[in-house]
Amino acid sequence: MINPTPMLRPSPMDISGLFAGSFEALKRRFGLFILLSLAPSLLALAMFIAAAVVGGSAAITGNESAMITSLIIVVAIFAVGSLVVALAQLKMYGMMSQAAYEIAQGERPDFNGLMARTRGYLPRMLPVIALFFGIIIALYLLIGAMMWAMFNSVANGGDPTGAVLGVLGLVTLLTVVAVPVSIILWTKLLYLVPSVAIEGLGGMEALKRSWTLTKGSFWRTFGYAILPQLAVTAVVWVLNALSQVVGGAFGVAMPRNPTAAESMAYLLALIPLFTITIVLQIVVQLFTTPFIQSYYTYMFIDQVRRNEQPSGYGQFGYGQPGYPPAGPQTGQPYGYPQQPAPGTPPPGQGPQYPGAPQPPQQYPGQQYPPQPGQPGSSQNQWPGQN
Repeated sequence: MINPTPMLRPSPMDISGLFAGSFEALKRRFGLFILLSLAPSLLALAMFIAAAVVGGSAAITGNESAMITSLIIVVAIFAVGSLVVALAQLKMYGMMSQAAYEIAQGERPDFNGLMARTRGYLPRMLPVIALFFGIIIALYLLIGAMMWAMFNSVANGGDPTGAVLGVLGLVTLLTVVAVPVSIILWTKLLYLVPSVAIEGLGGMEALKRSWTLTKGSFWRTFGYAILPQLAVTAVVWVLNALSQVVGGAFGVAMPRNPTAAESMAYLLALIPLFTITIVLQIVVQLFTTPFIQSYYTYMFIDQVRRNEQPSGYGQFGYGQPGYPPAGPQTGQPYGYPQQPAPGTPPPGQGPQYPGAPQPPQQYPGQQYPPQPGQPGSSQNQWPGQN
């Protein structure tokens, strides 16, 4: 007796699949990801140039009043510019996540299209930004109150020992607690950016969404998420170690009591080394930032499938190319494709019978040739599959 053919299940993504998919996403739209990585740095460079022009112009005049005014303007430029750069970086994270998702569907996103499709991303993130700023301010106020109590005790001629011990105890407690709390929050809120960028959720709703998705899979999420960070750290460590080795060799070659000319020659010889090291670090950052964002986006897609779409066809990111509607849809969780009931054939196909041939399905970790007359590798492929 032939048993009915079970509905195919998409294979969960493992670490190798996540790495391969992220590398493939970067390969397909490398220029776009580099542009997204460079955008905040270009804004920061513009901020520094503006501050230098304002400060330099005042310094040339030698007018004390103009220098004071320029100092105020420079401080304002740095304050506003730093906020703009931080928001731009957050925006780029959302655009990278959206780009990785679209590439997984066989799309070819561009910068202008991503800007349009992530419109409203920053306003939706504002409640989260305000929440974290509120927590940080509360911690600073708490430490400040303890410091004030210590100084007030000293000013009144009292014994400051208790206040000092209290401040030291509080700082120690915060330091000890901060490490595990940071790890927990980082892991539980790992899917915040893709939830807002791809699903169009509000900031607070995305917090709950990420928290729910990681429920019951904390350690797997943490283990998968920490690996690319460790890989990036290892690359940066190697670059720093090489620069230190070369710098040490220069130091050994330098005379014990160098003359001014020898010292200048030594410093000039170090300039190419420092330049190469800085350029390599910038290149590594330009590559690793979109890689990590793509990696976390594919972790998010995989986690959604594990939790909400454990079986069936039309998995998120594997249907026909097209953009999902933002936000929850009627009868569908957050715009994901509707899943058929168990035993229901895919759309466009007749009923399946025991022993009947099954159409090829393509999921992560599986490779099937395209059907005659159907598109080839441009559709329904996870990045990293050929």
